Amino acid sequence: MKKSMMMLALATIAASLTLNADEAHKSHVATTAEKAQETAATKLSVEEQALVAKLNDHNRKLFSDKLSAEQRKSVMVAVKNGANADEAVQKLIASKELKEAPAVVNAEKANTSSSAVK
Repeated sequence: MKKSMMMLALATIAASLTLNADEAHKSHVATTAEKAQETAATKLSVEEQALVAKLNDHNRKLFSDKLSAEQRKSVMVAVKNGANADEAVQKLIASKELKEAPAVVNAEKANTSSSAVK
């Protein structure tokens, strides 16, 4: 009886320690993510931060991390002209990916070299 009570107590303590460690890890991960977002936000101008507030989480990350300052300005101009903020980011990302696609890059190189030959 004492042996089974001791085993039960040890199992309870082990489970408690595991749960506490998991909660501490989740808290650390959340804090790290918040710090990363704050750091990204400090890189943006006040106008850019106002636009970021209108974006969904996915587009906010794209706007902050993937777009150059010039591309962010073009999104802001589009939004000032009445475009939806999320749609403007998605369209710019799509056009950026299209320009960087291997087939498009190779076609541009071919056009450049063939026009240089003429």
